[in-house]
Amino acid sequence: MTVAASGEERRAGRFPTFSLLVLFGCIAAALALFFPPVREHIDRIEYWTADWRTALLADRIADKHPRLTIVLFDPATFNGGTISPIPRDTHAQVLRTLAAMHPKAIGLDFYFVASQGLEKDAAILNALREIDVPIVLGAIDEHTSEFSERQKAYQTKFLAQAGRTAGYLALRYDPGHIVRRTSPPLAESPFQDSFARQLALAARDAPKGHGASSESMRIAWLIGPGFDTQPFYMVSAGALLPGADPARLAELEKRVKGNIVLTGIDMPNSDRHDTALSVWTDDKMLGVLVHAHILGQLLDGRYFYELEGRERLVFLLAVALVGLILGWGVRGKRASFVNLSVATAILVAVDAACYYFLRTVLPITLALYVWFIGVAAGQHLRSLVRWALARPAPAAVAA
Repeated sequence: MTVAASGEERRAGRFPTFSLLVLFGCIAAALALFFPPVREHIDRIEYWTADWRTALLADRIADKHPRLTIVLFDPATFNGGTISPIPRDTHAQVLRTLAAMHPKAIGLDFYFVASQGLEKDAAILNALREIDVPIVLGAIDEHTSEFSERQKAYQTKFLAQAGRTAGYLALRYDPGHIVRRTSPPLAESPFQDSFARQLALAARDAPKGHGASSESMRIAWLIGPGFDTQPFYMVSAGALLPGADPARLAELEKRVKGNIVLTGIDMPNSDRHDTALSVWTDDKMLGVLVHAHILGQLLDGRYFYELEGRERLVFLLAVALVGLILGWGVRGKRASFVNLSVATAILVAVDAACYYFLRTVLPITLALYVWFIGVAAGQHLRSLVRWALARPAPAAVAA
C-alpha cells in the first residue's frame, strides 16, 4: 500500500507562536479583571478619567444659582479672627435676621455634639424654637466613628430640645478621599435622609425621579462663568449681625426671600474636601458648598445615571465583541492602525455624548480595556485560524 500526496496541497507557514502568546495574554488580561489588585488599579484610573470628564462636561449656569444662598461664618465675621467653634449666640442672631427676610428654609451645616455653656446653648435653642421658618439641622451618625458616645448622647438631647428636623451630614469618599457621590443612609442610623434631602423636603420641593431615592448617586456638579465651581451667592455672616448696614441688609433680603439658605463655616483649614472638580482646579471645596451642589441638583432635577449590574456587563461584552470583530477584519499594519485609532476615538466620543446628552456615565476605562483586549484577540485569532486552514490536508491513501 502506498501513500500519495495531493499536488494541490498548500504549505502551511510557520506556526504563529507570537499570535498564540498574544491570545493567551488576552485571556489572562480578561481574567485579571477578577483579581482585586488589578481591578482596584483600573478603578483608580476610571475615577481619574471620570473626574476629567466631569470637569469638562459638567452642567453650566450663566450666573449664581437662583434658589440658594450661602451664609458663611468666616474670619470677616469676627473682624479677622479665626473662631472655632462658632459661638451659638452669634449664630442665633444671624438666624433671627435671616428668618425676618422670609427664606423658604434654613439649613445649619454644623454639628451639635457638645455644650458651649448654658447661655449660648439657650440662645440658639430659643431661636430654633421661636423662628417660624422651616429649619433643618445637621447631624452625625454611624457614617463616622470619630465621635464619642458622650457626643452622640449630647446631640440626641440637643435635637430633642430644638424640635427641628435633622439630616446626616456625612459625605461619601471614593478612593483618594475624593467626594464624587452622595452618601446613602445606613440601616442602623436614626437619620434616613441626608441634610440636603431634608432641606429640599422642608422647602416643599420633594425630589423627583432619580433623586426621589435616598440611595447614593453621582453628584451633578454645577459650574458657573469662568469655571466657577462655587456658583452660589455667598455672604459673610457678619453682614447679618446687629449694627449691619441697612442698605446692605435690604440687598441681602432680595437674595434670601423665597430661597433656601445654608449656614456654614469658612475658617482656614476647616471642613474642606477634594471633589471631582479638584482635578481641574486643585482646590478643596467647603463642606457647605458640597451640600449646596447636592441640594441644587435635587431642586433642579439634574441627575446622572450609571450603568450597573447586568446593563454594565452587557455593555462591556458588546464593546469587547465589536473589538474582536474589527480586529479580525482589518488587514495590514497601516490599515489596522488607522481603523483602530478611529474606532477608539469614536468609542471615547460615544462616552462623551452619552454623558452630555443622555446623562449616562459609561465605564470608559473598563470599556477601553476590554476594547483593546477584543481588538488584539481578533487580530491574532485570525492569524491562528488562517494557519490552521492552510495546513496540508491528510495525504490520499492508494492501494
